[in-house]
Amino acid sequence: INAEYGGKIPMFQDNSTTVEIDGITYDDFTPKLWGPIVALHLIALGTGGIKPCVSSFGGDQFQPSETGRMQRYFSMFYFSVNAGSMVATLLTPELRMLGCMGEETCYPMAFGVPAAFMLIAVVAFVAAGMWYAKVPPQGNPIVDVAKVTWSMFFGSEDPVEKFGEKKYKETRQLWRVLAVFIPLPFFWALFDQQSSRWVLQARVMNGNLTIGGENFEIKPDQMQALNPIFILALIPVFEGAVYPIMKKIGLPTSATFRIILGMTITSCSFIICGFLQVAMEGKASSYNEAHGTNFTVHDLPNQHQIHVLAQVPMIFVITCGEILTSITVLEFAYSYAPPSMKSVCQSLSLLTTAVGNLVVIIFNKVTEKETYLFFMWAVIVLLAAVLQWAICKKIQGPLDEYREKELECKNDGTELKKKESGV
Repeated sequence: INAEYGGKIPMFQDNSTTVEIDGITYDDFTPKLWGPIVALHLIALGTGGIKPCVSSFGGDQFQPSETGRMQRYFSMFYFSVNAGSMVATLLTPELRMLGCMGEETCYPMAFGVPAAFMLIAVVAFVAAGMWYAKVPPQGNPIVDVAKVTWSMFFGSEDPVEKFGEKKYKETRQLWRVLAVFIPLPFFWALFDQQSSRWVLQARVMNGNLTIGGENFEIKPDQMQALNPIFILALIPVFEGAVYPIMKKIGLPTSATFRIILGMTITSCSFIICGFLQVAMEGKASSYNEAHGTNFTVHDLPNQHQIHVLAQVPMIFVITCGEILTSITVLEFAYSYAPPSMKSVCQSLSLLTTAVGNLVVIIFNKVTEKETYLFFMWAVIVLLAAVLQWAICKKIQGPLDEYREKELECKNDGTELKKKESGV
């Protein structure tokens, strides 16, 4: 706030909320925090209901045998999420700067338009409800899972006899799915640092760009806009070319293989980032030798820094890894989850992102040197990919066996319903 008013606001020495700016007294100047706090809690509550359910609900619209269509659905779902994110990122700042209600800015417009779009989406969703396939809720599976798990390890009775074979097999399948989630926090720990560590790296790079005689400045955080752009461009490429080519040359295209491949490719993005940091430090050393100075990477004059567009290759690589891993995790969590726990598995897969953020806090205390951090994270995620391979090798058979039996039961049930209805 002080910077916004040109340093004219005195530093508060007490709890006074009255200040004088340019001879005008302003009362109750303390920023109102309750509005944003309530809004953030409502967003957390709303997304907590939407995110794990919307992808599962979309998966419910397909027949068990339509695995190819379901894979494309999850890709298009991820495409739509990123398309909305990109539109919001571009549109909201423009709406904010329109000015309204006697102010130079218009936050009511910036927040109101997305809210109106959300209302339209809700109305459209409800209006089309009659055409959706709806799987009725089947109670709270968490309690049943806890009881069966306790009985499996600590109970004196046979869990199959006590809870039934169905609940016992569903619980075992859930734990297999969760085992695949174990290495994922390390993927998210690395992936989410592109909006922090990579932006910090871009801040000391040369962002000046001349096009057609016009000078532009690429701001550090603007480089992150390339990620959703690459996603929108590459998802159709992966669906239409990469996966068919993988099948043609004999490479596996199973969900677990794609996750492992995506984690490996994502780690390569940080290797590229590490070498870029080495090049930046080398440029600073060369400048110091030539001019007799003692600049660090952070002090080197901007015009002598490596250009910020040098980050494009690593953003491209991490986007490829994201498509292979993040989209496939959504598909895996739905396809392999027990029928009564589709949304639960989606929720737990989203929870790995939060755990990943905690992992960042812990591991980033190892060293403060950027180069070491970049290579350290690349090695960590490579090791996580190896762990993922070991886990999948151990449980892939039981995972597939359970899924195939569930698909057979669903197909038998579908055929029976068709016969009963005379179709």
